[in-house]
This record gives sequence, C-alpha cells and structure tokens, in this order.
Amino acid sequence: MNGPLMTRRRLLAASALVPAAPALGQNARPAPAEADVVVVGAGAAGIAAARKLTAAGRSVIVLEAKDRPGGRCIADTVNFGMPMDLGAHWIHAPEDNPLVPLARAAGFQLYDDPERARLLVKGRRPREGEWEAYASALTRAQRAILDAGEAGREISLAAAMPTNLRDWQATVAFLKGAWDSGKELADISCVDFYNAIETRDLFCRQSYGAILAKLAEGLPIRLSTAVTRIDWSGRGVVVETPAGTIRARAAVVTASTAVLAAGTIRFAPALPKRQADAIAALSCGAYEHLIVHLPGNPMEAGADEPFVVKADTAATAKPLARIGGSDWWYLDIGGSFARDLATAGPAPMKAFAAEFIGNEFGPQARRAMGEVHVTSWVTDPFVRGAWSVAGPGATGQRLRLAEPVGQRIHFAGEATDEGLWGTVGGAFASGERAADQALRWLQPPARSRRRG
Repeated sequence: MNGPLMTRRRLLAASALVPAAPALGQNARPAPAEADVVVVGAGAAGIAAARKLTAAGRSVIVLEAKDRPGGRCIADTVNFGMPMDLGAHWIHAPEDNPLVPLARAAGFQLYDDPERARLLVKGRRPREGEWEAYASALTRAQRAILDAGEAGREISLAAAMPTNLRDWQATVAFLKGAWDSGKELADISCVDFYNAIETRDLFCRQSYGAILAKLAEGLPIRLSTAVTRIDWSGRGVVVETPAGTIRARAAVVTASTAVLAAGTIRFAPALPKRQADAIAALSCGAYEHLIVHLPGNPMEAGADEPFVVKADTAATAKPLARIGGSDWWYLDIGGSFARDLATAGPAPMKAFAAEFIGNEFGPQARRAMGEVHVTSWVTDPFVRGAWSVAGPGATGQRLRLAEPVGQRIHFAGEATDEGLWGTVGGAFASGERAADQALRWLQPPARSRRRG
C-alpha cells in the first residue's frame, strides 16, 4: 500500500521504450523448430517460467512480440537522465514478492515507499479539519469495502462505498477505483480487492524495469516474434508465428487477458468455455504515467513524496514527487478517463498535465514545468491496458484461468494470482507455477514396480 490510508495497484505505461539493461542479443540466430516448452511472452511471468524450465534442464523458446523483454515492467534509460519506470514502479508486498530476494541478491538497492501522502486543496495545504475529513472519508470507505470482501460478498466497490462522503466523494472514488485498480468502482469486486496482499511498498533505486532486464539475461528469447496461433489438437502444441512454426510438448502463455480477449492469439481447437469465460471476466483496466519535469522543486517536495489532490471529477491525477530524488514527477491517471485520454493521443495528455499542474500546484509550478512524457499502454496492441481486475462475481475466475488446458497449455500472468494480482511479483510467481505444471506434464510419475 502507499501508506496508512492508501492501498493497491499502480502499474503500466509506455512511450520511448528502452531496456534498462542490455538484453541478450536474442535474434542472433534462427529459432529452433522444436522445444520442450514454448513460452509466449517475455514479461515477468514468461521470464520466471523460462528460468525455472531451463534450470530443470528443459529446452525452452520464449517468443516475445515486442522488441524488448520486460512486458509491463520496463525502464527508459535515454530520456530522463536516469532509469525511469514506464510501467510498474511500486514493488508490492515485499514479504511475499519473489522478485525482492532476487533483486537484493543481484545488488539492486531497494528502499521504502514514504508512507504519508501530502494533501493539496487547489494548490494549498488543507485548512483546519480538512485533513481529518479526508482521512475519515477514506478510512470509512476502506473499511466498508474490506468488510464486504471479508464476508465474501461479491458486490462492487460502488455498492459497498458509503454515500455520505460529502466533498471527498470524488477523491475517494478516484483513489479506490481508477488509481488503485485502474477501473471504476462499479467494475471492481470487493472480494478481489480484499484478497490483494497489502503491505508497505518498496522502490528500486535502479528502477523496477532494470530488475526484470537483469533476470532476462541469458534466456532464449526471440524478440519481435508475435504468436498468432496455437494448435493443441495433438499430443503437443504447434505454435505459429510470422517467422515460422515451432513444435513443443507444452506452452506457457503469459499474454495479458486483454490481448487474449481480443483474439490476437488464436487457439485450435478453441479454448474451453471455462478458460474463455475467465479471460473475459478478468479484463484489464487503464493506468498511465504522465511524466513531468518540474525543476527547482517549486512544491518543496521530498524525494518520492506521494501527493493526494482533492478531486471534483474523475478527470484527476495522483502525483508522485521527485522520483528517486530527481526533478521528474509522475502524474498518474486511471480508469475510463485514462483510457479515453490515452486513446485521444499524446497532445491531449500533455495538455491535461499542464492544466493539472497550473490548477492544482499553482502558477509558479506551471511556469517551472518543462518536458512531459506520456505513456499509452491501452493503445499498445501487445498489451492493451493495465492489469486484470475482477468484477463482482468474478473473483474465482483467477484460479480457473490458472488451470491447465489439456495438460499442454498453461496460462500465467498476474491475472492468475489471487493475492498478488495486478503486480509484477504476482506475474513472476505465476510463471513459476505454470512452469511447475509444465514440468509435471513433461515428467509423468514413474509407474510403480511390481513387488515379488
């Protein structure tokens, strides 16, 4: 969580995408035509699956549609004078996140996310009683949502939320919906929200994207190789790409639920209704970074200081100040507003950033404002959104999606993790789980010998 009054997710974004570390030279030789396992996607789940399978001595080919590994966790090392996460930035649930010990062992510097957010009301600090009113509204909303989730009530956050939050209704709706989950309150299940593991988050000094890039080193990844069709009608699988066909005994599929729902990858025969329904139910929200240069520290902000801005409408943002101690800020947007703005293009996104800075931080900050870089995960054809979110009644679909299909197709990704959904750690853990499933298919139990 962001602090004592903040919870849940922040992921995704992309503009000029540059790996945070050199990534292997994956296209130096033609891909082999056969392997034990084909892994579709080189994000956190695909990297985890490939690492586990290769460690078990299995031949693996990782097929990545984009021109770099990392999926929705990638850093730009060119445009900011420092590695800047364009996607995932908060390292959630450190005690349960399998990437944390790997990052520390590799020498990455991890540090705590500051707990308390600064509240702003039209560029000023809150007057007497305003902070208490905000904190009370947020706490009451959080308690109502979690109480419903703990009781197993598959209702929406909108149905659980108190209706008497007065001036703070729009602010709380944004924080609990668009910012925490990338969707509107009516589209988020209280049970799914309750299941999310929440603790104080970490940041990585070198960027979260750098951790993924490091873990991808040495893996047999084929970049710019989109999978178009997976035939699982036989005993194994036949995976088709524009560069050729690969035969394997099993496939680990890590594409986002939005990509799968769009039919970008066709399955022959079609997936069973159980998995198809799960994919449809776990649709992706929208979440984008507007990365703004504010030199001179006009807001006198601390490094990585979170802000909350009192909102009147859904057209608002959540600032994170001075990322890593720099002059760069995130203005994060989510939900339908983020989807519509990103679809409209970079110019409207940058115009909103300038308007937001002027309205919420004041004319001094607006005059200091420099470059703006924007991201657009929702328009990326190989991502198509942020992370998966279960609507009311759909929480159980995460485990259904994680079930093997014909023992040969194994889905992985944050959408298949109950407690770490919407996180890089959840995606990584799911890749390891899918690899274990594939290994059991590749290594059936030996028949017991007859006694006597």
